[in-house]
Amino acid sequence: MALKEIEIVQPAYFERFACLGPACTDNCCHDWVITIDKQHYLQYKAVQDPEFQRLCAKAIRRNKGEGDEKFAQMVLRPDERCVFQDEDGGCSIFRRLGPDALSHTCTSYPRIKNQFVPGVWEFSLSPSCEEAARLILLGENPMELHRQRRAADPLNPLDSMPENLNFRSNVPIEHLIPLREGCLSMLRIPGLPLRERILAVGLMLRRAAHLFDGQRTGQIPAMAAELLRQAETGVVGKVFEQMQYSPETHLWALTLPAQHLIHSGRGPIFRDLWAAVGHLCTSEDGRKYEFGAPALGRLLELAQSKADPLLSRFSQAVERYFINHVFSTPFPFTYISDHFPLEYHGVLLAEQYAMLRILLGVLAERENEPEEQRLVRAVVGLSRITQHTNLGSTAHHFAQEHNLDSLAYSAYLLR
Repeated sequence: MALKEIEIVQPAYFERFACLGPACTDNCCHDWVITIDKQHYLQYKAVQDPEFQRLCAKAIRRNKGEGDEKFAQMVLRPDERCVFQDEDGGCSIFRRLGPDALSHTCTSYPRIKNQFVPGVWEFSLSPSCEEAARLILLGENPMELHRQRRAADPLNPLDSMPENLNFRSNVPIEHLIPLREGCLSMLRIPGLPLRERILAVGLMLRRAAHLFDGQRTGQIPAMAAELLRQAETGVVGKVFEQMQYSPETHLWALTLPAQHLIHSGRGPIFRDLWAAVGHLCTSEDGRKYEFGAPALGRLLELAQSKADPLLSRFSQAVERYFINHVFSTPFPFTYISDHFPLEYHGVLLAEQYAMLRILLGVLAERENEPEEQRLVRAVVGLSRITQHTNLGSTAHHFAQEHNLDSLAYSAYLLR
């Protein structure tokens, strides 16, 4: 029987990724929920090795009712590391049983597989992995998406892995895809400042929301094409330059990204941020620290003096990060099933930019670290926060509470 042929879209760097194993300085064998598919669970149980079975009994827990892909789960050690991780950082499953014995989760990460259009798979990498982040950020050219057709391989773990679809919508997919492609095209406009492009994505989403509400989704491609033309000619940028500026509002707008960073639960991020502004934070109960004007002002100062010059020198790398983020996620439909306003997905892009500036600013306090490595570490930290923090819900509630205009709020986050 002939194998099913599939169309694949992936960044040029996707095929170059290879796990560093023990050589990785921040491997993925800790702090994560590591699921085990049924096939590999049964394989582990069948191994006739008393020491390996002792580790299995200690480390593997059945997930009843979760299906074959999440059949079981690793129980991490008290230090939040995988029980099968050796002292040198290597994997004892890999070493004892070979690479084919790794579960689908361990085999696929940091690879991502999405399907938005029937018959088309989209492969990408998550920058929460340091080696993947280097490939994403430090390429010599602007990010390129390559297309190819090939037969689906049932023995390839990535081919057999279910597609990651995170949104549901009553709007036909043929009307959603042009908007997603418009956002990607906006971020790829050459010569336009990235901050301006992110703001223009927010404007595109606002206009698309009006078309959704008026049941005129068929007009989305023409709207996106016209806005892209306006952005390329500088019309959109002039609109944002005319916005009235308030220093107090600017500091206040940084409250949410700062809170997301310090309450993320990511130890290294917390320590770097706390070292920079902890002495300026206030606390009512001794546990939940709040950012007032002094702390926010210090973060803004570090962002402008330390982060912005680096962002300017690595402008293409930062552009590649945001394009990869939009391509590898259901952006801008991540929260569409939760009735999250479409235009506020633009705020989430702006908030990521603000968090990246803050991270780069506080990481600059470390001495003798190459700028490339600082950028990689900041992006890895940012990616882990965006994957494990419900940014959309808190941003939406924050906006509702303060009656924010999404574009004005984004402009302050990006300023």
